[in-house]
Amino acid sequence: MSIATPALTNFTAGEISPRLAGRVDLSKYYNGCQTLLNFVVHPHGGATRRSGLRFVCEAASQDAPSLLVPFEYNAEQSYVLEFGADAEGQGLMRVFMDRGRVLDPDTGLQAAIATPYAAADLERLKHVQSNDTLILTHPNIPPHKLTRSDHHVWTLEEIQFTGRPEKWDEGNWPSTACFYEQRLVLAATPREPNSLWFSRTGDHYDFRINTREVPLEDWDEMEVGEAGGTPRDGRAGQSFVVLDGGRFENGSVVRGQSPDKEKRFFRYKGGREFLPDGADQTVSFAAAPAGSQVECVHSATGELDGDKWEALAVGDRIENPDAGEPLADDGIEITLSAAQANAIEFLAPKSRLWIGTSGGEWTVGGASSGEALTPSSIKAGQEGTCGASPARPESVASASLFIQRAGRKVREMRYRFDSDAYVSRDLTILSEHVTAPGLKQLAYAQEPDSLVWCLREDGVLLSLTYQPDQDVLAWARHETRGRVERICTVYNGQSLTDELWVVVRRQVAGVWKRFVEYLEPIFESGETADAYFLDAGLSYEGEPLERLEGLAHLAGESVSVLADGLIYSDVPVEADGSVALPRPASRVHAGLPYVSVLRPMRSEGGSQRGTAQTKNKRVTQVSVRFHNTLGGGVGPDEDHLEPIHYLTPSAPLGRALPLWTGDKKVKFPKGWSEDGLLSIVQAQPLPMTVLMVVPEVIVND
Repeated sequence: MSIATPALTNFTAGEISPRLAGRVDLSKYYNGCQTLLNFVVHPHGGATRRSGLRFVCEAASQDAPSLLVPFEYNAEQSYVLEFGADAEGQGLMRVFMDRGRVLDPDTGLQAAIATPYAAADLERLKHVQSNDTLILTHPNIPPHKLTRSDHHVWTLEEIQFTGRPEKWDEGNWPSTACFYEQRLVLAATPREPNSLWFSRTGDHYDFRINTREVPLEDWDEMEVGEAGGTPRDGRAGQSFVVLDGGRFENGSVVRGQSPDKEKRFFRYKGGREFLPDGADQTVSFAAAPAGSQVECVHSATGELDGDKWEALAVGDRIENPDAGEPLADDGIEITLSAAQANAIEFLAPKSRLWIGTSGGEWTVGGASSGEALTPSSIKAGQEGTCGASPARPESVASASLFIQRAGRKVREMRYRFDSDAYVSRDLTILSEHVTAPGLKQLAYAQEPDSLVWCLREDGVLLSLTYQPDQDVLAWARHETRGRVERICTVYNGQSLTDELWVVVRRQVAGVWKRFVEYLEPIFESGETADAYFLDAGLSYEGEPLERLEGLAHLAGESVSVLADGLIYSDVPVEADGSVALPRPASRVHAGLPYVSVLRPMRSEGGSQRGTAQTKNKRVTQVSVRFHNTLGGGVGPDEDHLEPIHYLTPSAPLGRALPLWTGDKKVKFPKGWSEDGLLSIVQAQPLPMTVLMVVPEVIVND
């Protein structure tokens, strides 16, 4: 026999595939886990229990999932927008801020506005933000812009485009958008799935593709004459001269002034014509024109007659009447040329515009490196053939992460200097099992640790600790009592963290309900009473009380309670949403419990005759190095655990124990086996951070 004490110093490979159970030659094997449930891996190597989900309110609709959209105006003002539908099916949007609902000060109700998006439309609704405006796209609904004026004041209106492409019409609207080089980019209508439209530079709602600046060379011939010192703005009684042999008709231009005497050019849109033959012809402005008269540009009060005239200032743009070459900042329309008409699924602006289609990855930009995109300098190239799903990608540093077409892989699109190419690396190669039965959403949280949250089709959350420069790619699963349906992340300027918000469907007292909740930040306090490790829960802090109220959303259920650091399990919630506490407490957390499990790979410390794999072995004890931990147990599986003891002779009775940082040794209750497995489990509403695991293993050589 031989004795081994392999040290598991980090978990930076996360939960790895069962297909790697025999790859003890792989360095990631020793940094991986068979199970990593409701734990998050730190880039430093340790694994910490995820915090609880805190209840905010019931979702807008109980009949269909809502959509959560982040809106970050600045570091201090960030919002979560919930798109859903009311009881009658009318689309609506509600506003959340600072972990709570934004209320209308006039009505006292949550700030909300009507939208044209029914519940069935939300799956295909996409967005992109610019300052205080959110652009919303849907293939069956015209693009809209959502504008914020105050915390509770939001306006949603259809975008009125200049030079809107004729292809955009009912049932054929762009389905995705982004901003690139000061242009708004709209792409992928149902009938033109691989086409893109770029707005003019600096004017996001102007899509004209061939323009000229006002004035043109021949626009100085006709001018509104002086009329007693009043502005030469084309009011009744003023006139201009059409020279002999010239002409005035639809499209002709007269030079004049605005009512405030600024230089303007008035282009005619009416039907009157003047073709002087033999002498100059004076044309007067009149409200009801006859003979040598034309409609007034401005009324007596200075209002423009937009049906007959348009007023243009110096530098304004008009469609190029000569159909010559477009200007450098004109709009652009391109179609990706590929063997298949694969739909554009996402746009990711970088130094070049990265494009994900259902058939591959593309880049679009200037014709040469560092050159701006213009109508005469444009290059589109296919970079890969992985294909993308319709899910919104996440930009992380210099990379863009997206879900592959089949929904089972997360890929990292990144430029590689060594190969001078764009590559799409598979981030699930070592953990392909965690993404079954497919992914539907990504959400990136940068602070405090770099985490990519992924939502599976079955409602299970995944976290990917993503720190590629430190060789950290660690997947973990996160389950709750219910099914998560939508996710988003938003920066909170108070906690200085990126918060995960979810719409979750839970069964409460036999009835299915939908809640809006957010994930508490990673626990960093040193006080046991501050620990929040419950789902769909609430907290109270103040004068000691004997009955906690506010849990009406969990009426009829049993919850776990942490009151002043003491645990009470299976406490019933009354019909009025109150919970009776066994003793008065001033800091109380109540909600649904969940279990966290960390199970490393099979022990491998070698033996006198090579590997310890396939040999009978026995784990006699396990040493675990913890940080700010209390509770939990260690054993061969979740059903056979030895509790971890923290009570010391000096600890006061009836009061919460302090959190533990240091090593704990646990005698192992399992006999001989070929696996040598162990599990670290936390089922109590208390924190746990595992930094190192050292099992003592006897191997039968």
